[in-house]
Amino acid sequence: MATRHGRVARTPVSAQDSQALKTSSAVVLPAPTVSVGRETATRDELRELAVGLLENPTYQQKWRQNLALSRVLDWLETYPGENWQERWLLSGADHQGRGWGPPDLGPALRGRLTAGLGVLIVVRAVRPSYAWLSGSRLLGVYAMFRCHNQTEAFAALETRTGSRGTTEYSAEALNLLTRMVIVTGKPLRALDLGDFQAYSSARLVSGRTVASLPLAYEILHAISGLNGLPPTLRQAQNRGQLTVAELVDRYPIINREVRDVLVHYLLERSATLDYASLVNQVQVLVDLFWCDLERHHPGLNTLRLPDSVVQDWKVRLRTLPNGTPRQTVHTALFTVRAFYLDLLQWSLEDPARWARWAAPCPIGQADIGGYVKENRRRQARMQQRTRTLIPVLPQLITAAEDQLSQASQLLTAVRNTDPGEEFVINNLRYRRTGRSGSRWRPTALFVTPLDEPGPRFDAERREDNAFWTWAAIEVLRRTGARIEELLELTHISLRQYQAPTGEMVPLLQISPSKTDCERVIPADPDLVAVLARIIRRIKNDDGKVPLLQRYDPYERLFGPPLPHLFQRLTHHRLQVLPPDRIRALLTDLARRVDLTDVDGTALTFTPHDFRRVFSTETVNSGLPIHIAAKVLGHLDLNTTQGYVAVYPEEVISHYRQFVDQRRARRPSDEYREPTDTEWNEFRDHFSLRKVALGSCERPYGTPCQHEHACVRCPMLRMSLKQVPRLLEIERNTHERLEEAHQMQWLGEVSALEESLRHIAAKKRQAERLGDHINEGEAGTPALS
Repeated sequence: MATRHGRVARTPVSAQDSQALKTSSAVVLPAPTVSVGRETATRDELRELAVGLLENPTYQQKWRQNLALSRVLDWLETYPGENWQERWLLSGADHQGRGWGPPDLGPALRGRLTAGLGVLIVVRAVRPSYAWLSGSRLLGVYAMFRCHNQTEAFAALETRTGSRGTTEYSAEALNLLTRMVIVTGKPLRALDLGDFQAYSSARLVSGRTVASLPLAYEILHAISGLNGLPPTLRQAQNRGQLTVAELVDRYPIINREVRDVLVHYLLERSATLDYASLVNQVQVLVDLFWCDLERHHPGLNTLRLPDSVVQDWKVRLRTLPNGTPRQTVHTALFTVRAFYLDLLQWSLEDPARWARWAAPCPIGQADIGGYVKENRRRQARMQQRTRTLIPVLPQLITAAEDQLSQASQLLTAVRNTDPGEEFVINNLRYRRTGRSGSRWRPTALFVTPLDEPGPRFDAERREDNAFWTWAAIEVLRRTGARIEELLELTHISLRQYQAPTGEMVPLLQISPSKTDCERVIPADPDLVAVLARIIRRIKNDDGKVPLLQRYDPYERLFGPPLPHLFQRLTHHRLQVLPPDRIRALLTDLARRVDLTDVDGTALTFTPHDFRRVFSTETVNSGLPIHIAAKVLGHLDLNTTQGYVAVYPEEVISHYRQFVDQRRARRPSDEYREPTDTEWNEFRDHFSLRKVALGSCERPYGTPCQHEHACVRCPMLRMSLKQVPRLLEIERNTHERLEEAHQMQWLGEVSALEESLRHIAAKKRQAERLGDHINEGEAGTPALS
């Protein structure tokens, strides 16, 4: 079979396959099962039921309850209806909000009516709407309803909620499910996804949040509710990947024949495309191309386009609706060109089906001729951005570390402070707000700054944001991982390799992402310390990392349960951090630090900027570019060259010089199995790297560039056992410096001062290593 315009042959699709052209039908929800209430009960029956709600009531309590019940029943009886629920609906109170009830109602009488209506709600004689329940203060009604209705189910629900801790989100989730049972009249375990969607819509219409809705779904699912549905609300609401027909039908195509051709074409192309690429192709071919033509040229029914129509479309394509230039013009032109050339090729393979739609391609070579120039411009902009960000990266790293340190100190202090009391951190005064007996968010650690203007904030949330900002920056800049690879890191991504010398070398496995090619990179001690700190933070009380399913926004699918490293507690639920949250944290930090360019332009960091900086620094540090390509997971060396923000001529010349030298030194007969002598030499080479102050970590086969002046070498990894030797070297250097000053040996003074700066850096390195060891964040055992 001839190959299509691309890399692989087309996937045959039967012309009689009508299912390919159809969109999936809507999900049919089961019919609601409403429990039998007491809407038709008599006044006497309701009065007897109301008395049963009170526990050891006094005469005064009975009298007040009877009075409140009588007042609300008298008011409801003024409306026609066969039962109390119909009378309630006919009264219009459901839509009146807080102004419900008789006109000119005073506060005392309104309070009695509300108390009486609360009794009717508990005995299930009246079922108000979500809008009314959200706008009314029903003190104790929800708890009383749970005590006298479906007690076994609600007891299991409260037990499950209590296991997650008593927080505002847990209490609201419990009340939320109680409202749903009240409004729908269903048994608790009979609630379905439609009920959750109806509740969410009603709350959003009233301007209220639904932050506890996902938690309510999960705890109901945990007590055997929501049978047949996924364990989380997001999974239940997720439609997954749309079919090609559904993707196409999102756009209003008028001509059905052209619509069917596009569906069949994209269906065959989908065999070699990931879902995100398929969505992009649908958007280009259907929306930007054909729907745009139909809007400006009504009645168009052929792919054989007049030249004037094509030229007008190309002009419109270059500009976005807001008037700004479109950055993806060439991508759209290539997609349309491939569409036409594919149809021409397929018309030769299957004329009966495709020959009618074969037409001259409206995208000529001249239209795509500027792609190379535009690609170079884009690469130049990317490299210029990298060169701009590299000098300010240390400032961002320092700011992230300082922010985390201050937030941790603040959180520790506020936990040891009672509500309403003041405390001091770094010479700044703060007050922990709230009351000891507060019912709303009793566990929140709100803090108000006293010496600096600013609103109150949640100290726990601030520390959490600071930690994940720091963790994302450290892992991204030390691995060069993509954002999706960062969020897919799991506890099982950490591996160990035992060298022939017996040393355990930690490795980090990067899961396949963009290129579907996984890679393993060695983890340096600093990266090990960062990962160990993350693992220690997210472990459960049983010492295990919780298993979570991560949602892939590109593929629109949920992954299997895995011990993801970048997971946090949000609204009392563990979730894997989404990519947008990482981007927002980086942007907030850059704005807080006020990073600016030399011309005063504000600078921000994106996750991919760290990847470009990593590639630039590794190559500029002497790592061969083809090795950097392997570390970054690039299949094409040109891609890595585009990432490296140096002069391309310099990169290419150095790389070619390196290859030529290697080839000159390694004739073809050397590409054989190593002898025992050669293998022993390679193995013993690492043992020979032991020096007085620690170990030398320069690559194998490379000479020492500092003439064995280890104190000045960045490749020296300090050993804590040799810190006294380093201090002795420092004392000796100070003595030599004093002598050089006395003898006016200015050259020696400059050299010794430089040595002291490097000694100070090595002391800081040793201090960090000591801190990591003390906190259990050093070595491969820290990753277990």
